[in-house]
Amino acid sequence: MKIQAIQAAAKVNFSRFKPSSNKGFYESYFIRANHPTEKKAFWIRYTVFAPKDRPQGNKGELWAIYFDGDEIHPAKVEFPIEACKFPRKHFFVELADNFINSAQAEGQAGDLSWKLNFDSNAAPLFLLPKQLYIGPFPKAKSIVAQPFAQFKGHLKVGNKKIEIDNWVGSQNHNWGKEHTDLYAWGQVAGFDNSPTTFLELVTAKLKIKGVETPFMTILVLRHNGKEYRLNQVNQWFSNKGSFDYFKWTFECQTKEIQLKGVIEAPAKAFVGLRYHNPSGGSKNCLNSKVASCQLEIKETTQLGMPQALFSEYKCAFELLTNEGEEHHGIKINF
Repeated sequence: MKIQAIQAAAKVNFSRFKPSSNKGFYESYFIRANHPTEKKAFWIRYTVFAPKDRPQGNKGELWAIYFDGDEIHPAKVEFPIEACKFPRKHFFVELADNFINSAQAEGQAGDLSWKLNFDSNAAPLFLLPKQLYIGPFPKAKSIVAQPFAQFKGHLKVGNKKIEIDNWVGSQNHNWGKEHTDLYAWGQVAGFDNSPTTFLELVTAKLKIKGVETPFMTILVLRHNGKEYRLNQVNQWFSNKGSFDYFKWTFECQTKEIQLKGVIEAPAKAFVGLRYHNPSGGSKNCLNSKVASCQLEIKETTQLGMPQALFSEYKCAFELLTNEGEEHHGIKINF
């Protein structure tokens, strides 16, 4: 089972980056995990950025954040594209001396450094319907290559060493020609009272030929040995979701299951990052990995009251917006 999971993760992690293309592109591999019992988390992101019609601007980016209670330590470093490798037929991404593959990640950005081993027995989770990973729509695509990844090793913040011993999270792969226009993204790799439940969801607005869509919500849940995929295109608008700074509510249902949830965190739990778009301009990402999530689940095949799941501070919560600090109060770094 583990060998099959590793092989599947490697395949979905093959790079989509074409150095010869001038169409504009970004691709990211990120890992994230939470401490088993304390309000601590990390997020590390290996990225290639290729601006449209400016191949001389191609570069690698290495991002890292360590969340330590209410203290947040962000860092970023950039590399010339000549120092980077994004293989299309195997998974071993390199940014100079920094690397990530299906089992290891090492690197340093600013005063943050890390040496991590990780593995997962879980199959990749596809947030979108599989047929949408081929073709131009949507412009941004995302896969959880390794759900429930368990991490061991260490991080360093300056001279402080943090031992990582069975922190649980995920390894993820994102790519596209443009960042989504406006979104909230969330992920829980194990709830406090249901550690084998995995939740991945997004509520977003897109611009199609200059017209902004209403909110659409896509959700995939693994619970009690089943995968519930509330992600088909005809469900995007019937699934309910809305968010502001810094609370997100959602409600989805099929004939099999009814879901209702809230994801939230105080402003002090977020750090602001600037994501440049390949076609020009930028978006502001408000990033937290210590948010809370409450999820009510009603399976139609199960009798009795709905199940109430909760995660006190192990929920990943990101908001992507055009609005600046004057609207949300979060300083934008880098």
